[in-house]
Amino acid sequence: MKPTLTLITALLVAFLPPLVASAQPADVVLGAGVTILIDPNEPAPVQRAVGDLIRDYGKVTGYRPIIAHRIEQLPHATAPLIVVSCAGATTADWRRKDIASREAHAVFIRTLSGQQGIVLQGADLRGTIFAIYTFSDRVLGVPPLWYWASWQPQRKTSISVPGDLSLRFESPHVQWRAWFPNDQDLWSSWKRSAETKQGILCETMLRLKLNVLDVGSIRDFPKPAAGLLMARAATAYGLAVTGTHTSPLAASLNGWEDYWRMVRKQKPPAMTLANADKFEEFWEHHIRLGLREKLEMIWMIGLRGAGDEGFFKTFTDAPADEAGRAKAIEAIMRRQVALLKRVTSQERPLMRTVLYNENSDYFAAGLLHPPDEQSLIWNFCSTRRDHYPAADVLNCNPAPDRPIGYYLNLQFTSSGSHLVQGEGPWKMEANYRMVQAISTRPLEFSVVNTGNLREFVLEASANAAMLWDFASYDTDRFLQEFSRRYFGDESGPQVAALYRRFYDSYWCQRKPTLPGFARQFIFQDMRLARASEQLLKQLPDGFDPNPLEDGALDISGRYFNIVPEDCGTTNQIEAMLQGTSESISKLDAVIAAAEELLPQLSEPRRTFFNDNLRVQARFLREANRTLNALAKAMLARRDADSAEVLGLLTVSEASAHAMRETLREAEHDPFKAWFDGDRLFGITKLADRIALVKRRVAK
Repeated sequence: MKPTLTLITALLVAFLPPLVASAQPADVVLGAGVTILIDPNEPAPVQRAVGDLIRDYGKVTGYRPIIAHRIEQLPHATAPLIVVSCAGATTADWRRKDIASREAHAVFIRTLSGQQGIVLQGADLRGTIFAIYTFSDRVLGVPPLWYWASWQPQRKTSISVPGDLSLRFESPHVQWRAWFPNDQDLWSSWKRSAETKQGILCETMLRLKLNVLDVGSIRDFPKPAAGLLMARAATAYGLAVTGTHTSPLAASLNGWEDYWRMVRKQKPPAMTLANADKFEEFWEHHIRLGLREKLEMIWMIGLRGAGDEGFFKTFTDAPADEAGRAKAIEAIMRRQVALLKRVTSQERPLMRTVLYNENSDYFAAGLLHPPDEQSLIWNFCSTRRDHYPAADVLNCNPAPDRPIGYYLNLQFTSSGSHLVQGEGPWKMEANYRMVQAISTRPLEFSVVNTGNLREFVLEASANAAMLWDFASYDTDRFLQEFSRRYFGDESGPQVAALYRRFYDSYWCQRKPTLPGFARQFIFQDMRLARASEQLLKQLPDGFDPNPLEDGALDISGRYFNIVPEDCGTTNQIEAMLQGTSESISKLDAVIAAAEELLPQLSEPRRTFFNDNLRVQARFLREANRTLNALAKAMLARRDADSAEVLGLLTVSEASAHAMRETLREAEHDPFKAWFDGDRLFGITKLADRIALVKRRVAK
């Protein structure tokens, strides 16, 4: 007997779940009366970040949330609620159990006992801080670079948050992600209090989800020095701390004599390998200082001399040969590891050794073997002058369990980018992917040199994004997202295209030596300055087709790295004329497009666009014009045409002055007089030198 249709229908109704549409969670409307629920025992850096959240919320809405430490303190059950939760008992019921891995965090909505709250949860201290800043960015609309971008909020009386909001971030790819604010000629002279500068630096790092500040060294004699003050600020904000390659165990040799005279009350011993026990006393003082200050430290081990040079230039009993020097460094490293273990009472203190300059060469040659410690990160560096992985990286085959790191210069003291961004996010990505390729495990540590910071916020942001999510990061996509974030959906794609054209305007003075590595060699702004100075030095003596002093072609530290044959020329002057002329033409087009786009942007987007792209392009054009005119003047010296030389020197001088006038457009509150501290590029000094040479030629 076949079942009837009525029977089939009855069975379906009985055994299938009811076809009821799921209810969409109600939106949470944030406005006045918002309360932030946080356990009073949460770590101080989390409490401090909550202060930034209150400030951000006030800027956007005009209201300042109140703080509650217990549910009973809430004004009423229906009041908008933000729950900040790390490990405090008060907010335990609000937490998700799957947010547990290092620095993982989430922003989501949960309803508990009828109370709907937006939960900012981290697996640990920094994860919670990242959750707070993620909420500020994704919900309130406060971008990570708000300070540097001259960002101003669009005031909103209320913010509607979707009821199904759920943002989740797993642990980062690279565990330790650092900035090294080195070469701070602009930063140091910037007219802001030390506390303000320290705060905005640390806050920016955390908003970008970085976690380590390289403070150089720490010192407390005769009073706390800049590095120690920065380390204290980093700790207050929740950042870990490391020392740089010049300061093993956070102790700079610049403090050697003061330590012995002020702390030990005796005549300073000689800086010799024979006095290794005296160095142990010196290092132990700094280790114990770090412990007293409760710094979360990644200790640097190694040996270099005073003034960022090889130790053999400082230590009078250093071996004369490279093999002997490498062995001496190895012996010192072993002593440092043993000392660190003894003083910290840790079997595996977290350490790194920086394979920089001569250490990189020794390692690449198989002469230097760092200690085989599981907690020691072998920190490779980009090559000197030009920024790409060196021979030590390219020829390295580390053990599967060897933690490795990488140090990349986004700016440089002498021959690289300094007043304008130059390396670019694509070059940054190429570097890190090459280094990551030698290891079967994720990179353990990264640090980028961003001393003046303001000029390099785009490149530094790209670096931070890549370190967090290495697998999915793509520079083209990042630049599109960055440009939309800071310049709007409509203008963002045009700005992104202009950034690319700006970076591509640099003269590539030598063909790549690494397959597929575009822009491996570029003529950055500091190279333009130093080449101009060398031309001025040679001009009074007559024509010289190759006036730039440089190293041999096979030396990675070669200063200018001009290969005339790669440029289709026969000498440096011809190469400089061709390279600068091409750059000027490209920059003319970039500037014209920027001039057209600028009025279409609303404030403050227009200000940031002007500061970070238009002004930089105009400055770089004037720097190229300065060198181009000097190269033409040198060519005119071949024909002994003093009148033409003087005319070209006048053109060059005008371009040098125009560089400074161009930069003034980016000097506005809070960055007034930002470029007054320029001493490394030396705009004023360069203009004065041109005037001096003009007078000599005129005679």
